[in-house]
Amino acid sequence: MKWLHVSALILSSVVFAASPAPAQETHNWTLGDVDSPAHWGPTAARKFAESVDKATSGRVKITVYPVESLYKGRDALDAVSKNLTQMYRVGGLHTAGEERVLELLDLPFFVPNDYAFRNKLWDTLVPLYRELLKARFGVYVADMHQAEPRMVYAKNAFKSLADLTGRKIRTAGPSETEFTRAIGMVPATIMPSEIYTALQQGVIDGNWVADAPHFYNKGYEVTKYIYDVGSGGFTFYVMVNQEAMDKLSEADRKTVMAELATYSMDLRKGTEDGYVNGRTWLKEKGMEVVPLAAEDRATMQKAADQIVEKWQGQLDAEQRKLYDVAKKMIAEYNAAKK
Repeated sequence: MKWLHVSALILSSVVFAASPAPAQETHNWTLGDVDSPAHWGPTAARKFAESVDKATSGRVKITVYPVESLYKGRDALDAVSKNLTQMYRVGGLHTAGEERVLELLDLPFFVPNDYAFRNKLWDTLVPLYRELLKARFGVYVADMHQAEPRMVYAKNAFKSLADLTGRKIRTAGPSETEFTRAIGMVPATIMPSEIYTALQQGVIDGNWVADAPHFYNKGYEVTKYIYDVGSGGFTFYVMVNQEAMDKLSEADRKTVMAELATYSMDLRKGTEDGYVNGRTWLKEKGMEVVPLAAEDRATMQKAADQIVEKWQGQLDAEQRKLYDVAKKMIAEYNAAKK
């Protein structure tokens, strides 16, 4: 019996030693994006996914879904908050219905068109957005960045704001919709994936967007004129579900965080490329620029000021912290430029 007991111990130790180490868990993430596959946003996302897969030896796999093919932009914050998707690069105009202050930098004529200054503004606001969205939605804000100022791209010729009165212009978000109506145009709600067809078929007469996105979406094929308004700019937020991040091993979490930093740098490089080259790309495709006359700018500025004043009056105490920080930085910038 003693021999059998010793043999059993030896056998069990051999079996234990021969047993393979438990396989580490694989995490399958999805990453949504509102832009087309050729745009620098999804391009950077695919690079990020490949880097994470390689750096974690396949333990964290990320599938990228461009052009709102995973969830619509308006549902992105809710989807990330509920861990229905683990990541999303989405615009503030899309998600303003769920969290108003995400629309802050998109407000008409609010942020100066200075790329270097905008970078400083983003760096200052990211920690504040990170704190707010973690508390309210369980979402980690990896970074934010802002596309070039928004213009109106129109199918048919015009010379001034008066010529655009009554024309149907696609808008994004509540503030841009209100602004468009205030300056005499008719705002139209069209999903991003349907803008090209809507312009092609004459459902709308034009759309608000920025130069580089309009180029990437081949907008030059269905519009001819660029109204050089330069209002706001589409702010994007890279959101990550905090619970999904916490479920990663410590090593994989550090790896993902490091790759997120690279992803953010690539996204900012994409924005800079759009600021520098977007207008040139469109003009090379035959688009013509209609200057914004001083009189029309004054009209737009008055409408914009009223919208911003109304908007900020609806913020709660936590949201107002972000507004006050941005407002102070912008006021100091404007004062230094006088």
